Amino acid sequence: MGKGALGLLSAYWPEMTARHAHVPLERAPQFTVHRSARSDPDRAALVIPGRSVTFAELSDLVRRAGAGIAERVGDGGRVAVLVDDPVAQAACAFGAWEADRLAFVASGPVPFEALTDFAPDLVIARALAHAPPDVPVVTAHKLLATEPVTFGKANLRAPVLALANADATGEVAHNHKTLVATAVAFSSFFMFEPGAEVVLLEPPTGWLGLAVVLAAWHTATTIRAAWTPDWAGHPDRVDYLAGSFAAADARYAGATPALRDVRAGVGAILGIEGPFSPARRRRLARRLGTPVLTLYGRNDLGPVLGSHPTWYLDDAVGIPLPNVDTRPLDPDGGAELTIGWDAVEEGEIGVKSALAPAGGELSGTWLRSRLIGQVDPTGLYFVR
Repeated sequence: MGKGALGLLSAYWPEMTARHAHVPLERAPQFTVHRSARSDPDRAALVIPGRSVTFAELSDLVRRAGAGIAERVGDGGRVAVLVDDPVAQAACAFGAWEADRLAFVASGPVPFEALTDFAPDLVIARALAHAPPDVPVVTAHKLLATEPVTFGKANLRAPVLALANADATGEVAHNHKTLVATAVAFSSFFMFEPGAEVVLLEPPTGWLGLAVVLAAWHTATTIRAAWTPDWAGHPDRVDYLAGSFAAADARYAGATPALRDVRAGVGAILGIEGPFSPARRRRLARRLGTPVLTLYGRNDLGPVLGSHPTWYLDDAVGIPLPNVDTRPLDPDGGAELTIGWDAVEEGEIGVKSALAPAGGELSGTWLRSRLIGQVDPTGLYFVR
């Protein structure tokens, strides 16, 4: 950002939210699940219909999964986690990170081409048919029966999570540093606190669900899984509802307040990957009975811009999350500019972020969003 824009933005930055926050050098599971297991062992980490798993139980499952994966996959190996059960999926994904192996995580049917392109050394799934030829398959049940171990020093820069690129060609990869940075920034920005509850509408297999889970489990916040077919709602008030704007709009736009299956007290964090309709945002907020807090991001960018719970406008996407910087790029071709937002009417939003995975499209040193935006004098971002 230009110095002028930064000066204006700093005057309006929400209180108690760091603009740039320290990112500890730890494994992602250690910074999230294991830390909360020490501070709040009996608090529910994940609630699914008919079952609740505490942080202590989840921490044990992650260590077991990590040990089982390390036994079967060598250093630098790739693991495909094709498990629909939310508890087993989370344990196996975090277990792969615990063992410093690269994980590809999916819910539901996975195109065979996507799986072969990832080229896993191990597939965690229920059926042998999920695996490419000559690739070993193990069930989550068997993996989670392994005796837990504690791993030594981590390679914090090694890739541990692969996500599909925004254009569906190739992959981008998170390491421990980007995952921990996401947990720090997201939890600080949305003010997650121990004992809070979040209803999540989609599995943590993309940028939005991933960010919500990392932030929640870093702060001993409970996740209620609402993406399962047997989700029947939750009668008590929770702090946040989270999911994509499109999914929430399809699910709740026609609902009456009496038919809502969840009540969120602080707001609904709804992810967008492009321009949105302020009118539909206001309508959805009325239907949900809570503020709609838009969050712009993508798999190749991570979370970028969000509506802060204490400061937002319905027609603005929000402001940068902590540890995220932006710069205007040439709107005609994405070339890097030498001026900041204070000197242009609009431009393509270029992103430089501690939260972003490796592998995104670059213009100089800035990630390209291919999204045209402008910044008003208070630092709020508007997109088209």
